[in-house]
Amino acid sequence: METLRNNISFRKLSVVLSLMMCLFLSSPSFAQSPQVVTTQQDAQGWKLKVDGNDFYIKGVVWGYSPRGQNYTFNLWAQPEATIRKILDYDFGLMKKANVNAIRSFATIPPKWVTYVYQKYGIMTAINPLMGRYGASIGGTWRPNTDYADPLTRKTLKEEVLKDVRKYKDVPGVLMFALGNESNYGLSWKSFEIENLPEGEQNKARAEFLYSLFNEVIVEGKKIDPNHPFTIVNGDLQYIDIIAKYRKNWDLIGTNTYRGISFTDLWSKTKAKLDLPIALFEFGSDAFNAKEFREDQVAQGTYLKGQWDEMYQKSYGHRQEGNSIGGFVFQWRDEWWKFGQTVNLDKHDRNASWANGGYAYDYVKGQNNMNEEWWGITRLGPINKAGIYTTQPRMAYDVLSQVWKVDPYAADKASVQSALKRIDMKSLAAASEKRDRHIIRKEHAKFKVSGGSLRVGQLAGTLREDWNANGEDGVKYSREVMGSVDFEFNPTRNIEGSFTVNVTPTAFESDFEKRYGDRVKDVGLTNGGNKVEIYDFEVGYTGNSFDLLGFYHVPRYHWGDKGDFFGLLREATDMEGQDIWNAKAPSGFEFSGKKGWMDGLTVVAGPEIYWGANPKAMLKYQFGKNKQYSFIHSEDLSEEDSTGLGESSSSKTRQTTLQAKFQPKPGMEFRVGGLMSGTHKLGDKYDRLDGSDVVQAEVKWQDTLAYKAKLTWDAASNIQAYTAVTEAGIVADGGDPILEEASQLPYSGLGNKREFEIGMKVTRGNVSIVPRLFYRENIVDANDDPQASRTEGNLFYTGIDTRNTNDDPFAVLGNRAAKSAEVYLTYDPTPGTYFYDWDNDLREDAKFAFNIGVTATSYGTGTDSSVYYNDDVEGQVSSGGSLAAEDVWLLKSKMVFNPRSGSKAVINLEAGRQQPTMKFAGEAADTNEYYSAQGKYILNDQHIFSATYKKDAWGSYNYQRDFNIKYPDQIELAYTRLLNKGKTEATSSKVGVKTLYRTLDENSEDDYYQDGLNEDMLEIQAFFEYNF
Repeated sequence: METLRNNISFRKLSVVLSLMMCLFLSSPSFAQSPQVVTTQQDAQGWKLKVDGNDFYIKGVVWGYSPRGQNYTFNLWAQPEATIRKILDYDFGLMKKANVNAIRSFATIPPKWVTYVYQKYGIMTAINPLMGRYGASIGGTWRPNTDYADPLTRKTLKEEVLKDVRKYKDVPGVLMFALGNESNYGLSWKSFEIENLPEGEQNKARAEFLYSLFNEVIVEGKKIDPNHPFTIVNGDLQYIDIIAKYRKNWDLIGTNTYRGISFTDLWSKTKAKLDLPIALFEFGSDAFNAKEFREDQVAQGTYLKGQWDEMYQKSYGHRQEGNSIGGFVFQWRDEWWKFGQTVNLDKHDRNASWANGGYAYDYVKGQNNMNEEWWGITRLGPINKAGIYTTQPRMAYDVLSQVWKVDPYAADKASVQSALKRIDMKSLAAASEKRDRHIIRKEHAKFKVSGGSLRVGQLAGTLREDWNANGEDGVKYSREVMGSVDFEFNPTRNIEGSFTVNVTPTAFESDFEKRYGDRVKDVGLTNGGNKVEIYDFEVGYTGNSFDLLGFYHVPRYHWGDKGDFFGLLREATDMEGQDIWNAKAPSGFEFSGKKGWMDGLTVVAGPEIYWGANPKAMLKYQFGKNKQYSFIHSEDLSEEDSTGLGESSSSKTRQTTLQAKFQPKPGMEFRVGGLMSGTHKLGDKYDRLDGSDVVQAEVKWQDTLAYKAKLTWDAASNIQAYTAVTEAGIVADGGDPILEEASQLPYSGLGNKREFEIGMKVTRGNVSIVPRLFYRENIVDANDDPQASRTEGNLFYTGIDTRNTNDDPFAVLGNRAAKSAEVYLTYDPTPGTYFYDWDNDLREDAKFAFNIGVTATSYGTGTDSSVYYNDDVEGQVSSGGSLAAEDVWLLKSKMVFNPRSGSKAVINLEAGRQQPTMKFAGEAADTNEYYSAQGKYILNDQHIFSATYKKDAWGSYNYQRDFNIKYPDQIELAYTRLLNKGKTEATSSKVGVKTLYRTLDENSEDDYYQDGLNEDMLEIQAFFEYNF
C-alpha cells in the first residue's frame, strides 16, 4: 500500500509539474520571445537561419487596399475585429500556399506581427522607408529628401532607430530593410551638387544616401544584434558605392524586374559585394498589353522560371550560392496604382512603362507593364463580413507547388526535377475553369458594372398651412430614382462607361434642389424627361496619342500642368450642376505621347467646363521637364445662358505663355503672360475723371497681362512666396487656384494690379500661414451713377454702372481690396493631407484641425452684375452696385478619430460678408452670421449629422446673389449603412432627415407671405440600394 500511495503521489506530482510546464511554455514571456535571425556562409554559399534553423524566404509583398481606397487607407485604424478577420482571411490563404514571410510598405503594429507569426507561421520584414517618399524635417514636410542635409540625416536616423527599438523584441520579425528604391529618388538639389558635372550629380547624391544607410545599420545592430539589417535597392545601381559601405550589412536587398531571368544579378553581387541576396520585389504582371487581356499563363510561367533560377542560385547547388529567397510583388492587385487618387473603384488596364524583359507582351516603343495587375491574386468583391475577397490566379497555384520545395534540403537535380513535375497545363486548365465566370464578368465587352435604386417619402408644411389645416396642411411627395452603370470595351484600345438614370417621380421639396427635379418640368434642361443618359465617357489609348470623349464626368484644371492663369476651369461639382440638370463638361481631349506630340493637349467641345461657350483649347508643354507652356483658348460661338447655375460669357479668345525656373536650390520662379479680350478692341466705355465723364476705348495694352510668383525656402521650416499681377481692363483669365483653403478675394477678371506675399511656417505638427494681399483697379467702378443734367447752357452727360452685357468690362469680384489672412493647422499625420478634397473621409489623425481668419477692406464699390431673368428669358443687369465695405470671415474645421470605426468632423464659420449682387433701389446690407456643422460616424455604420445656421444665406449660390437669408436654419439627419466595409457613397443605406427654417422679410416672399409664415418644416425618409 505504501508503495502504491507513493506511486500515486508521484503521478500527481508529475501531472502538476507537467501542467506547470505547459503553463510556463504558453505564458506570454515564453511564447513571445523574439527569434534570432542570422546569415551564415561557408564554401557552399549563404543561408538565412531563424533560431538556428534554415529559412529560405518564400514571401510576398502584402497590403490591404479596398476598392475605392488608395495608399492612404490605414488598415490598423480599423476596429480590431475587422483587422483580425482580414488577417485571418489573407494569411490563411498564404499559409495554404506555403508562404513563410511578408514585406509590407505600411508599418504593421507589433501586436499583429506577432499574431500572424504565432497563428500562421509567417514572419515579417520591417521596412522603414527612411524618407523615400518625403519626410518631415524640422517640422516641414520635404517631398524630396536631401540625404546630404545634416538635420535630415539626424532626423531619419532617429526615426529608424526608434523603429528598431520598437520591433527588436517582437516575435515574428524577420529582419530590418531600409528604404525602397531610394536610389531612384535622388532628386534633391544643393549648391555642392549643382556645381558638379551633370553626369556626376546623382553619383554624388548616392554617396550621401548609402553612407547614411550604413550609419543607421551600424547603430541599429548595436540596439538589435539578433536580426539582420539590409537596404531595399533599385536593382544593383551604384553597386560600387554600396561595396564601400557593405562591411556591416548582413545581406543586400533589391527590387529586380529583369523578366524571367535575373541575368548577372547573382554573379555581379558575388564578385563585388559577397553578400547574400534577398529579392524584395520581383515578379510579373498578369495583363498582356500586346493582346489586351489577362494572361495568367504568362504570369505563372515567368514566376516559375524566376523561382527556378533563385533555387539554383541558392546554397549547395554549385553556383553562386547567394540566393536566400524573396518577396513576390505582389500578393493582390491594387486598384489605385495607375491614377493614385482617381478611378479607385476601377481596375485600370493602362500600361504605364515598358520593360523588354517581359517578352510575352513587349513591343518596341510601347508600354507593357500594367501597375494594377501584379497580384498573384485578384482584388475581388466585398463579402458579407465587409472584407474584399481574394481570388487566386494561376500564379498562386504555381507558387503553392514551387514553395513546397526546400532548396536547402535537396541537390540541384532534385530541385529541378521537383519543379519540372509541376504540371503547368493542368494548373492552367484548373485556373481557367475556376475563373471562367469571373473572366466572363470582368472582361466582357459590354457589362453592367453597378447601379442604384432610391425610394423616399417627404412630408413638409408651412406654419400657416399647419395652423389653418392641421394634418391636412402637410404636403406629401414621393421619390423614386434608379440608375444603371454600364461599361464597354469593344477593342483593346477602346473602353468606356455610361450611366442611365430613370426618375419616375421626385420630391416636391421646399428646402432642397436636387438631381431629378427635371421630371417636374420647371424649365430645366431636358425638363420632363424621366429617362436620360446621366454621364458618358469613352477613351482610345494609342501608341502616339490618347483620345477621350466626355459628357458630365468630373474634369480637373491644368493648374499644375502649366496653366498659370487658370484658363481651363475645374468641373468637379457634379452635385451643384445636377440640381440644374446641367450636363457640363462635354467634349473631347487629345493627348499626344510621342515625338513632337509629346506635351500637346487639345480639349474642345460644346461646354468643356460649366458655363463655357463652345470652345477649343490647345496646350503645348516643352523644354526641360516641360518647364514652358503655351495655351490658346478660342470660343467657337456664343452660347445663350440658361441662367440656371453658371452663366456663359461673351465669345472670346485667350493666349498665354508661361515658364517655370529654379534659379537656385530651394527656389522656384514662375512667370507668364496673357493676351485676352482682343475681340473688344475699339469698344467704348465711360469712366469718371474727377467729376467729368470721360469716354474711352479698349486698346491693345488693355488686352495684356503678366503674372509672376517667386517661392523660396526662407529657412528649414519656412517657405515664403511673393506674387505680382498686372492685367489690362479686358485681360480676363480663368479661375485662380486656391491653396490650403485660402479665402483671399482672388479674381480671374482683368483690370487690376495685385501684390501678394505670404509664408508657411511649420514647427512639428503645427503650421501657420499668414498672407497679405493688395489689389487696385486700373479703371475704377462706376459705383456712383449720375443722371445727365443741364445747368445753364451746359449739358452734363450722366454715367451709369457698367455691366458685362453692355460694356467691355465691369468691376465686380476684382474690385480694389486690401486683405490679410492667417491660418493655423494642426496635422499630425501629413500622409493624409488636411487640405485634400476628400480629407473628411481619409484623415486618420486622432485629432487634426485648422482655424483661420480673413479680413478684407474693399475700398470701392462695384459695377452691376448680370443675372438670368425669367421674364425676358435672358441675362439682364441688376442695376445696382455693392458699396465699399470692410468684411471678415472666420473658419475652422476639426476632425476627430476617437477610436476605430468612429469619426467626427466639425465645421465652424462666422463672418461679416456682403451678398454677391445688388439690385437698383434695394438694400444689400452687409450680413453678420455664424454656422456650425457636425458629422459623426459610429462603428462605420451609423452616421449622425447636424447643421445650424444663424442669419445666414441659404445653401445655394443664387440665394446669396439675391440676398435671401433666414434667421435660423436647422438640419438633422441619421443614416444607417447596410453594407459592412463600404463607405457612405457606395453602401446601401436607409435614413431620415429633418429640415427647419424660420422666416422673415429677408426670406423668399413665396414662403414668408408678409409674415403669415414664421417657419417651415420638412421631413424626408429614404432607402437606397447600391449594387
